[in-house]
Amino acid sequence: MFFMYFIGTAGSGKSTLTASFAEWLKDHELDAITVNLDPGVRILPYTPDVDARDYIKVEDVMLNFDLGPNGALIASVDMLTGKIDKIKEEIEELKPGYVLIDTPGQMELFAYRSAGPLIVSALGGENQASIYLVDPILAKNPYGYVSVLLLGISVEYRFQIPQVYVLSKSDLLEEKEKQKILGWSEDFYKLAETIDREFSGLRREMSLKILGILNEMGRPGELIPVSAARNEGLDDLYAILQRIYAGGEDF
Repeated sequence: MFFMYFIGTAGSGKSTLTASFAEWLKDHELDAITVNLDPGVRILPYTPDVDARDYIKVEDVMLNFDLGPNGALIASVDMLTGKIDKIKEEIEELKPGYVLIDTPGQMELFAYRSAGPLIVSALGGENQASIYLVDPILAKNPYGYVSVLLLGISVEYRFQIPQVYVLSKSDLLEEKEKQKILGWSEDFYKLAETIDREFSGLRREMSLKILGILNEMGRPGELIPVSAARNEGLDDLYAILQRIYAGGEDF
């Protein structure tokens, strides 16, 4: 089984991409299921095959523990670790080739608390990857782009599994804007030149030092533009995942 964790900032398009990529895989006669790990989500663009809300609901946690919405959401995600064996059992009973996991809308609840790494570890297996969504609105200027990259690197560091970087909702960008961002991802010197030209003072110095570190690390690598709304870039996403996991062979 392939496990794919869709991770990104709130509004970056995790659920929409989960839905579109699952349909793309099925259209190509590949067995895929979707897993919702957000116990607080109300509406999803797909019907999960495995759903955290079957075990824990934020509304119940609010009532039972007298918590507000934010506190209940934090508690719910933490409590989900106690149900992970049952979730894993559900997944294994379905015997899918691909498991697309839609993580909580608030990225920090999954990536920066203990629950996320515990869940990834419990599901186990060598065939795991995170798909980190770069929000195009945040990435349109060099300062936002560097900030999003830092978040992505921190997520990769937390989970210690292969990570693919995608430019989500690329249909919201003009072609010139998209090519600019892709140019930055392919050549950090272009990004450094933009920063040097547009920034000054401490922001300029910090940004250039961060870029130097990322360049030495060889991160983040290829940035794949995708559009769930137009089903664009999904074949490229699939191809890079296959290179990571199976040397190009389908499961």
